[in-house]
Amino acid sequence: MKLTILGAASPRFPLLLHSLLQRETLKFTCVHLYDIDTGKLELLARTILPKILARHTSSVELVVATTLEEAVKNADYIFSSIRVGGQKARAINEKAALACNQIGQETVGLGGFALALKTIPIVLQHIKVIQKFAPNAVLINFTNPSGLVTQAVHSLTDFKKIVGICDAPEMVADYISAIYSCSNEDIALRYYGLNHLGWVYSIQVKGREMLDDFIDTKLASFFEKEPFYRDLEEHIRKTRTIPNEYLYYYIHAQKVLENQKHSPVTRAEVIEKLDAELYQRLAKGNEDPIAVFNQYMEGRNSSYMTMESGADRSQPAFDLFHQERANGYDAIALNVLSSLLQPSDHAIILNIKNDGFDSSLQDDDVIEVSSEARDGWFVPVGDSEKIAAESKELLLRMKQYERRVIEAISSGDEKVLVKALSFHPFFRGNAQQVYACFKQMKRNLGDA
Repeated sequence: MKLTILGAASPRFPLLLHSLLQRETLKFTCVHLYDIDTGKLELLARTILPKILARHTSSVELVVATTLEEAVKNADYIFSSIRVGGQKARAINEKAALACNQIGQETVGLGGFALALKTIPIVLQHIKVIQKFAPNAVLINFTNPSGLVTQAVHSLTDFKKIVGICDAPEMVADYISAIYSCSNEDIALRYYGLNHLGWVYSIQVKGREMLDDFIDTKLASFFEKEPFYRDLEEHIRKTRTIPNEYLYYYIHAQKVLENQKHSPVTRAEVIEKLDAELYQRLAKGNEDPIAVFNQYMEGRNSSYMTMESGADRSQPAFDLFHQERANGYDAIALNVLSSLLQPSDHAIILNIKNDGFDSSLQDDDVIEVSSEARDGWFVPVGDSEKIAAESKELLLRMKQYERRVIEAISSGDEKVLVKALSFHPFFRGNAQQVYACFKQMKRNLGDA
């Protein structure tokens, strides 16, 4: 079998490779790597990646492809994790949004809006190449904004073997397993929403429903592990659900905005600096590449959601070869592969078509939902009515926003873009004025 990685120069690819080689049930003869940043990809290929292969005494062939066509040709599975414009474009989006009195964030609000406009056309170009050179491939999409990108592929092409993934929903399972002193395999969640806007409405531990027990007796332990969730306690108790961490931006939009305004750097600038240091240290060649990578991941993980919430994170030391976290993006991507090759009744939270799961949505709407592989593809499982009415209202409004963004990309109509912004749940102010402000600020910062 052939696996292709698009965006293989990403600093997180070594984690995916290590996890892949740990899975004895996943046997790939070759893994083709592709990235437009050939310098960074070649750097990883001569530093970290050989160390990982040696650790596993693996015979898998890593091929650095020089063209997209070469990378995807005859692939069985394709993993997409690209970042159009890199961290520099992300930083511009975040700064421009803040200058217009809007939250600056990668995947939600104006930042997610701008990222979608840049990214979706590139992904659609990739789809054309995939349809020509690997028409039977399965595309696993981690390219952000993951749900919106996956929706665009469904809405604007006839390529349907795409599934979107995100590691945020499964984070809850990690903490639940720690709190109940059991393995992740003992935890079964039921989850429903959209990418970066969803809710856990059922928690089973070894077959017993424990959601009420978790909410009534375990929240303090949960908050110790993820302090910014304390600010979501009222929502948790009222709705009797555990929200995706990104709900923080919706409920505490003003607090996030003020915290970001008072921060000397944006989140993108933090990651951009960490990325640059990683590649610079690897290029020098005087340190153990794995140690350098471990330090990079520690810095990245510990900085997440800190400036937005004002809460510090207490994260365990990162060790690539001794990972305790079972539900990172790498594990979810590989769970998709495993489920298609060896179907099981263990659900995975994925971005897939609604197909009647929620009657208030269109069948072709992409939702983020607990899913099982049946007859060679994934179907939603659970009950869409289990989330609270206020949550459903927010979900429906966000889906209207997504539809209009995709319509605008398809038509090129700027008026539809402005209309899309007016539907975003935490958008602030006059859409036309803010859109004009955002365009001008991006130009001032060096991006059209």
